Amino acid sequence: MPRKKVVLTSPVQPIGGCSANVYGWDKRPAGVRIAMSFLDHPGLSFLRANLQCDVLQYPDAKAFAELLRDPPEVLGISFYINESGIALQMAADARRAGVKQVWAGNYGAYTPAIAREFDQAFNGWGEGRLAAALGRELPTGSLVHPEIYGAIGTNVFPRMMISGLLFTSRGCPWTCSFCQTPQFYGKPQAVSLEAIDRVLWTYKSRGVAGINILDENFGTFRTHSDEIVDLLHRYGFRWIALTRVDTLLSNFDRWASKGLLGAHLGIESLNQSSLSAAGKRIQQNDSCKLLRTMSQHHMFVQAFYILGFEQDTVDSIRADVDALEDLDLDLVQVQVLTPYPQTRERDSIEERFGIHDGDPAHYNSRHLVWSHPNITAAQMRELQFYANSKLASSRRALRTLAKFAVFGGQPTMRLAGISLLRSMLGGKSRALHRAYADQLASARAWARVGWHSYEEDDAGTAEFAGDAANENRATDAAAWKQSLLPAPSKSVSRIPLVERH
Repeated sequence: MPRKKVVLTSPVQPIGGCSANVYGWDKRPAGVRIAMSFLDHPGLSFLRANLQCDVLQYPDAKAFAELLRDPPEVLGISFYINESGIALQMAADARRAGVKQVWAGNYGAYTPAIAREFDQAFNGWGEGRLAAALGRELPTGSLVHPEIYGAIGTNVFPRMMISGLLFTSRGCPWTCSFCQTPQFYGKPQAVSLEAIDRVLWTYKSRGVAGINILDENFGTFRTHSDEIVDLLHRYGFRWIALTRVDTLLSNFDRWASKGLLGAHLGIESLNQSSLSAAGKRIQQNDSCKLLRTMSQHHMFVQAFYILGFEQDTVDSIRADVDALEDLDLDLVQVQVLTPYPQTRERDSIEERFGIHDGDPAHYNSRHLVWSHPNITAAQMRELQFYANSKLASSRRALRTLAKFAVFGGQPTMRLAGISLLRSMLGGKSRALHRAYADQLASARAWARVGWHSYEEDDAGTAEFAGDAANENRATDAAAWKQSLLPAPSKSVSRIPLVERH
């Protein structure tokens, strides 16, 4: 039986070639800012490495149109819920071009009403399910961990550092009420040590000096994580991990001695009652203790912080943001509490307060889509701008650069960061920089522009009105909307995100 011609892709981007710079949420970017982008799409990279299928990562409108000139039999689109409108329009264009089946994956496929618009939908990491759908078998042995690269840099320096991305486990055993991950991925599983060793060796041979571990919670499998930390140290990597506050506290001394450079942390709230109500089993005091310790070591910290828990008020959020400003945080991804489909938070909010906005484009952690008891949607928007003004500044960005270049995650000034600088300026990584030249150019373009909610129907110039410093960005926003695919003929906002019974 001949294999189907299948192509997997991600939503059309206004700046193609890499992911948007969404780590810090700079609504009004400072003069100097840190930018972080994926040069490779993590999920699609795993599928390509294990299924040997064709992948089109982060296409712009031109690249997607080129793909449809010789349409595949099957087009798979990996998208998030807020990108549903773009994915649906891509699906419509694909069918008009002769594509027989359009499949959906990633969190966008986890919304039943959206999933029904596609011929098939795949939840979680999809190698096994996709192989079965294609009538193929996965290669014998452990899952192949592909090379996946990201870029970190600043808008004021012409070169960016390439880091190797690493996934040591999949899924999450914790059950925070606002999170889709535990149900979406299912039972947590570890990636084999053999596969991790192989990709780390490859990163080292390419001249990569920094590793970014993007598990849902690194340290979930204690023995496994200890072995990986030893591997990272043996190869001489400096590394950053996405982990929990309590996990990092219990492992801090050992990890710091083995090359830890920083962490991505879900701080979520400085209000203990909000943390407890959300099922986030960490103590607010532990968060502050850990951040103080990391500051003493000049470690990089990206924090995820949520505005709009039930107990929050305008005044309490302002006070919390003021407290965050005093902490040594490098990037803060400010998120609005969003009742995502198939979460306990969704059920609770819908029953007790009501949800007034069902437009999938607004489910991007930037909009208040439910009837908060103490905060209006307009007030929430202003609170986001207030948080941005306090938490994103040139001074903070320059301090971050010093952590990488001068301290290298160490308590005292030393040359620990020299290997990171060398990997950015040349050496063994020159070939890697040449191979990813186009993607790096796109990442620098995102760094210059800052974050823009391109997928929203109402995105454009309105929020920049009256702000002279952002006139150029307002022009960019209008141009970007024209560079995307035409608006869907079907109103996505009318597709209910939760079934009514």
